[in-house]
Amino acid sequence: MITTAHTTKCRRCHRVLRSPASIARGKGDRCAAIEAAFDGLSDKQRAKADQLITDKGIVKVRAGIYKMTAEGGEVTHTASVNGNCTCEWGVRRASATKKTCYHVAVAKLCDSPRRVLRRSDLAKAA
Repeated sequence: MITTAHTTKCRRCHRVLRSPASIARGKGDRCAAIEAAFDGLSDKQRAKADQLITDKGIVKVRAGIYKMTAEGGEVTHTASVNGNCTCEWGVRRASATKKTCYHVAVAKLCDSPRRVLRRSDLAKAA
């Protein structure tokens, strides 16, 4: 008897999906996290997040809290995974549930990765 196993692949990175939740979603956990973090960001914000990750301008302070350098490296901002950020945009937002800055998106991606975040992950998020 010959049986063929049907393999489901992630719609973003094309890796084989194994968990029932990932198969139902059509994306792996990491790809779903990347899309959720970048949801609502403009193309300019995505490019800035990409550059921040590429430049390795992120330092973990403690669980869920990250320090990041701004463009040019002269200013640092503190961002948390709960949506708060000390950048100009983050300070003037009405609440942490409103549209987020790219610092928070990068913090969410770096907080609990299943594998190291790579620049190619961001290209797939676009």
